[in-house]
Amino acid sequence: MQLEALFRPKSIAVVGASEKPTIGRRLIASLDRIGFSGSVFPVNPNYQTVLGRRCYPSIEELPEAPDVAVFCVGHERVLEPLAAAAERGVEAAVIYDGGFAERGEDGRRRQTEIEGICRDGGIALCGPNCMGVLNPHHPSTTYLQELRDPTGLAGNVGIVSQSGGFCIGLLNDVRRFGFSHVVSSGNEAVLAAADYLEYLVDDPQTRVIGGFIETVRYPDRFAAALDRAAAQRKPVVMLKVGRAERTHYAVATHTGGVAGDPGLASELFRAHHAIEVSDLVEFTEAIAASQSTKGAAGRRLGVITSSGGLAELILDIAASSGLELPPLSAEVKAEIERRIGFVSGDGNPLDAWGNGTFVSNLPVALAAFDRSPDHDIVVFCRDNCDGQPFESPEVGWAYLELFERAAASSSKPHYLLHTRPGLMNREQVAHLRNAGIAVVGGLREGLGAIDRLAPHATTRGG
Repeated sequence: MQLEALFRPKSIAVVGASEKPTIGRRLIASLDRIGFSGSVFPVNPNYQTVLGRRCYPSIEELPEAPDVAVFCVGHERVLEPLAAAAERGVEAAVIYDGGFAERGEDGRRRQTEIEGICRDGGIALCGPNCMGVLNPHHPSTTYLQELRDPTGLAGNVGIVSQSGGFCIGLLNDVRRFGFSHVVSSGNEAVLAAADYLEYLVDDPQTRVIGGFIETVRYPDRFAAALDRAAAQRKPVVMLKVGRAERTHYAVATHTGGVAGDPGLASELFRAHHAIEVSDLVEFTEAIAASQSTKGAAGRRLGVITSSGGLAELILDIAASSGLELPPLSAEVKAEIERRIGFVSGDGNPLDAWGNGTFVSNLPVALAAFDRSPDHDIVVFCRDNCDGQPFESPEVGWAYLELFERAAASSSKPHYLLHTRPGLMNREQVAHLRNAGIAVVGGLREGLGAIDRLAPHATTRGG
């Protein structure tokens, strides 16, 4: 089934458009704000106009068949206009309301009916019980949430999620990455995650793909899409829910799906080169790590801090997480100590505080890991937050400029690591992002993201 009309529509019919503060009004407002250049057809027999546009009584009376029709009406009222859309030759549709396979026998029957209408009419259906599709590059949106400001939305991350709330959480923070497409797939009555994966693998705007999956439908196609993503050097980050028995019931009553055996899903991801994560923080940090423009030759990390305590904590995390932190050679450690002063431990993580003149010590530490044949990736651990009460902003910028200069002249990927996720200086993150340097957060989550991505970054080649 062709998905072009769904992802890149030239015209959109909003069935259930209204002047009231409803989904239908929010969608039209979002289309105006994102700069959609195609035709928008409000459909509602109770209005002559909606937001300054002529409103049509029905799909049958539209001047042309729109590429996509979105249905902002309740589940009990969707069958008739959906059938009319199929009759008009509409190529794609989005149904937002629930009340289908997740709601017992009547709901399953209703979902079977809409599936039959769409398959017979060749309609690429997103949903039901979903939040729709966002494409900042086109630009277009059938996403249920009202768009306020499109600045920063466009990027290289394609998201496929059966949860709309999961998408909202990601879309509310565009500091470290933007999006090529965001799909909230819901019950997946017609189109499933495998369909969206296949599309995103071939999409030139998408460099990394993330998925929140409840049910792996069409596992053979799903696996083939993962293989093609690996062949095209696109990392795929997957978060699959359903490990607890109570979650299985929650999935069945959320999207009507079957969670299945989590072990089998993990095996599928592992066998077909996907990066599996266990929560939203790990998911976000893996996506953020993928924004580095340089690939790594291996997984061996060289970490620089200005704290002996943090170095010790990182070593404990590395031991429990299987991270590779090879020590500095005795010769390199001795040379560093000669230049910056005493170094605790074996030099990795490297507490470069030494004689206390960190601004001159940092370049020495960065150069040591850059030259080292035993390290593939350079990580600088440094917290810079908006509105911080200590240390002048100029000091933080001085360290970052030294770090950026070292990264630019190195063939190894350089990452800025914050000790905790989320707490970051927005201006500095934007500056490093423009320089192709990824920023990650959380000692365990951030280092884990870099480590998970390293084999994929190697094949991606930046």
